[in-house]
Amino acid sequence: MLEGSEELRAFLWCNGDMPTREMIKSLGDLNPLFGVDGGTKKAESYGFFVKETLGDLDSIKKHESRSKMKKLNDDSCSDLTKTILELSKRGYEEFDILGIDGGSPGHILGIWGTLVELPLQLRIRLHHNNATTYRITPGKDNFQINLTKNQLFSVYALTRCEKISIKGAQWELDDDLLDFSTRGLHNRANGGALSIKGDGLIALIIEN
Repeated sequence: MLEGSEELRAFLWCNGDMPTREMIKSLGDLNPLFGVDGGTKKAESYGFFVKETLGDLDSIKKHESRSKMKKLNDDSCSDLTKTILELSKRGYEEFDILGIDGGSPGHILGIWGTLVELPLQLRIRLHHNNATTYRITPGKDNFQINLTKNQLFSVYALTRCEKISIKGAQWELDDDLLDFSTRGLHNRANGGALSIKGDGLIALIIEN
């Protein structure tokens, strides 16, 4: 989606394991596509046009890419967080992120840390090869998505939820307390609308 449109959406390609072509195809037209540091090289190796590379640029050199490059010097957060914050200043509000799997345990945990530290108004989706993660933020309205019967999903409270409700699942919650734990692992959808609402940050992971 081009700048100047009503709702700005960006695709970000990180420097993790290569996504499958099947998963990439499911996302449609990756435009505009931004590279998070070395993620640009992986996107370009698949033939994608990267509009700009952002990050501390320690995993890519100017001669290794055709894209524009912008170095982000803030050492207090990850390249992914810095990139999203930079693009949000330009008006982007919605982010689809791929190339996030694999790497060190610290890198993997850092991805989830990004979901916690970003501004609440941003819409974030993480695309794994076998699942999709939706960041659900506190709000007046329920988050809803249609799932097939018995489709597997997990719900994690990234921050403490004093009240969380899950409807349309085999195991439901009704204004329950939920901390970051394994309690929400491997639930099953009833089929139709799955509804989730909480007063903290929530990660919904839907398995493909």
